Formats: sequence, C-alpha cells, structure tokens
Amino acid sequence: MNNEALLERLAQPQWSETAVLESVPQKKRHYIYLAGNISEDIRTYQWREKFEKEFEDELHIVVINPCANKFNQGMIDSSKDGLAFTKEAVKRSQKILRAKDYQLVKICSVVVVHLGYFSPEKPMIGTIQELTWAHDIFYVPVIAITNNEDNIYTNHPWIDECCSAKVETVEDAVDMIKTFFLEY
Repeated sequence: MNNEALLERLAQPQWSETAVLESVPQKKRHYIYLAGNISEDIRTYQWREKFEKEFEDELHIVVINPCANKFNQGMIDSSKDGLAFTKEAVKRSQKILRAKDYQLVKICSVVVVHLGYFSPEKPMIGTIQELTWAHDIFYVPVIAITNNEDNIYTNHPWIDECCSAKVETVEDAVDMIKTFFLEY
C-alpha cells in the first residue's frame, strides 16, 4: 500500500489511524547511513540531499544523513581549507562526532559512501573509519559511489575490501537499495 492509499484510507471515517496501520503489511525498517567526506565543498552535502529525496516517500526507509544537523549545517559556511576546516570542527564539536557516527553506523542496514568527492587537503579519515566499522564490526553492506573517479579511494584494495558493491552515481546507489532492500 503506497502513501496515497494510506492517506485516502485515513480520510475515511470508518478507518482509525491504528486500523490503517494494522492493515499495512509490515516490512522491516531499514536505516541507511550516508558516509563520505564532509568539507567546505558543497557537493559533499548535495549528494546526500539528492539521495534523501529519493526515499522521502518510503515509510520503512530512514536515511541517516550525518550532515543534517545544526553543527554540520553551520560548517557549510566555513570557507576554510581542509586543515583549518578540521580544526574548526574539532573546536566546535570536541569529541562527540566520532562517537555519534559510530552509533549511527551501528544501527544501519546498509551504508552508502561517496568516494568521488574529497580534497587532498582533507583526507577521508572519518569515512575510512566508518567503512571499517560497517564491514569489520557490524557486518553491514557498503555501497560505494565512485562518480567514475579514478583516485586513491576508488582504487585502494583495502577500501575495496570494505565495499559490497561499487556504483558510479547516486542514482545507481538508489537503484541498488530499491532492488535489494525494499521488498522485505
């Protein structure tokens, strides 16, 4: 039953919210974590927003965007280079970011990582930790977006080891999620 059908049923006086929800076949709720570089480069935010929009009508999909919080939104306006950006992030967040992201990866059904957007001044240290947590600790599948880039992250054998699949675009990652995670 799609969202329109649910809303239509809710509008009918004989259907209570509880009855409507009980009439919907239950599917597993999937949490999708969006890993990848977070920097002054606006593209590191845009791909996540694009991905989120693809699932906004899926009731059993929860996209976890680590950029969608007050702290990260405040960092968008930081026009600092990689090292200065990192120092500012550490100053503002103390040590909460790593612990927060660990907990978010822990609850996920799948991690989607973008390996195409990075800056040589800001290596993807946090992203690599997230991939390792997903693969080695929690056994969570990882879908890597390469953006058809040829760089150290898209070609490193240790990163390949952590990736269950590699695709070229955000749309390809969305299709893979819809193919393998939406039906149950």
